[in-house]
Formats: sequence, structure tokens, C-alpha cells
Amino acid sequence: MAVPADFSYCWRHVLAKQELLRQFKDRLPESVRVWLDSCEWTLIAKAGHQRMPLLILRCPGRVRLRHPLLFELAKSAHTHWEPLDLSLFSAETQEPVRVLSTTLLEINRRHS
Repeated sequence: MAVPADFSYCWRHVLAKQELLRQFKDRLPESVRVWLDSCEWTLIAKAGHQRMPLLILRCPGRVRLRHPLLFELAKSAHTHWEPLDLSLFSAETQEPVRVLSTTLLEINRRHS
């Protein structure tokens, strides 16, 4: 049986996770924040490639690696946070597209 101390630990964990997500989102451009509000997403520290933060993002439409808002997300992460490992889901498939934010920046640099 769980004791009250167990419950307080869980709440501290939830509150810390909520604060991490808020800090991450607050550093993004307004257009990216609005776009994220239309998606389901979460950020998991040290869960990605080489212990990078893993951003899991479920988009309402098709995932395009050259999407301007995805590029802005990657650029802001590098500027204000750190590189990300992204797991991108779309409405079209159950399998995610896995890509590093550094790769997104390279793709967009080559095509601009």
C-alpha cells in the first residue's frame, strides 16, 4: 500500500515535468507555440539518441521535414535549449519519423 510520502514524490515529479515543458515552450517563437498547441507533444530528458532530450510530437496532418515551423522549432531548440531527438507522428501512420534537430537544420540550409 502506498504511503502519503509516495504520493508527494509523484506530485513533485509531475510538477517538475510540467515546469520543464513550460520552460521549453516559453523559449519558442509564438508561431511555434501556437502550432504545438494543435499537436500532442512531450519532452523527455535524456531519452533520445546519445541521451539527448527526446521530443515526441504527434501532428494533426502530414509530417514534412521541411515544414517551416518544424525548422523554427529545431532552430529555437539549438539557440535556447540543446539539440533534440525528434519522434514525429502524423495522422497518416502509427510509425514515427525519427530525426535529429541538427539534421533538420542541415536539410533546411541546403534547400534555402
